[in-house]
Amino acid sequence: MDDIEAIKQVQAQYGRAADTHDWELLRPTVTDDFHCDTGAGGRGETRGLEAFIARVGTNPAVTVHHALMPEIELTSPTTANGIWGVHLFAKMPDGAAVDAYGHYHNTYCKIDGAWKLASLKLKWLHREIRPGTPV
Repeated sequence: MDDIEAIKQVQAQYGRAADTHDWELLRPTVTDDFHCDTGAGGRGETRGLEAFIARVGTNPAVTVHHALMPEIELTSPTTANGIWGVHLFAKMPDGAAVDAYGHYHNTYCKIDGAWKLASLKLKWLHREIRPGTPV
């Protein structure tokens, strides 16, 4: 598998692991010092794998993250940048639904032959919250 395809695979596995709260599936997708910043429209900034898992592990919402239309640039044999279109849907326990759009601005590094997310920054374009029936 070439490097760009491997980066696409790790991004997909990361999203699925976050949505299913499968932390053992998530661990190999990010670096130990992973930096995540979802900004004011999200849950803010977190540094470190364990802090990130603690943060997303407390999210009571059912989520579906779609990362689309990747623009991946290999910057060296072991580093890369990626921009992805993002669609996030979240259903909160009170029934509210969040429908949001933006772009991930990610960095990746290759460690022991495996690509991992080193950082993720989400820049929101639009976020809509609608009331609903409790789950």
